[in-house]
Amino acid sequence: MRNRTALTLILGLIFGISGAAYFSNKEKKRVPSSVKEGKIPWVPAPVGKHLALLKVEIAAPHNIPQEGNDDVEITGRVLVNQNLQGDLSYEWNLPEDVQIVEGQQSETLAGVKMGQIVELKITVSGFNKEKQRLISLQASGSAGNQVLGNSAVVASRPEDTWEAVAPEMKKSADEQLGTEKSRR
Repeated sequence: MRNRTALTLILGLIFGISGAAYFSNKEKKRVPSSVKEGKIPWVPAPVGKHLALLKVEIAAPHNIPQEGNDDVEITGRVLVNQNLQGDLSYEWNLPEDVQIVEGQQSETLAGVKMGQIVELKITVSGFNKEKQRLISLQASGSAGNQVLGNSAVVASRPEDTWEAVAPEMKKSADEQLGTEKSRR
């Protein structure tokens, strides 16, 4: 009985040491030699939304009128991050009081390759700062047997969006409650 217990403990120790050595060597092999030599800092492979099939963005328009129906040019960009197994489709979604003056509201584009950026421009009227209006661009494509997409939004009054007011709200809260550093 003692021999079996001793044998089990020794085998466990051997497997543990060999497993640790295996994973230790595997980790060393993944790090480039330039990183080992201290030339550049090592950062693990990034993961997240930037690996999505499509990245969609809308540039903020240069001049949004205060009121009226002046024309505003809006530019959207779609970056294809992976190979598509079909066509790239897009659609601009507009509020009911905004109309397209020039450009296509939706279209399907064939032959878009990985790494290619598709620039989409429309000119609209009725997009002004009188009240908050949102225009979105949605793009989709096929990867395997799944249809995947992404979207972006532009606001007529960006100063009223949560992205604009949240930093000021946080600053105000920090002043009222005291910062994390002052509580320590």
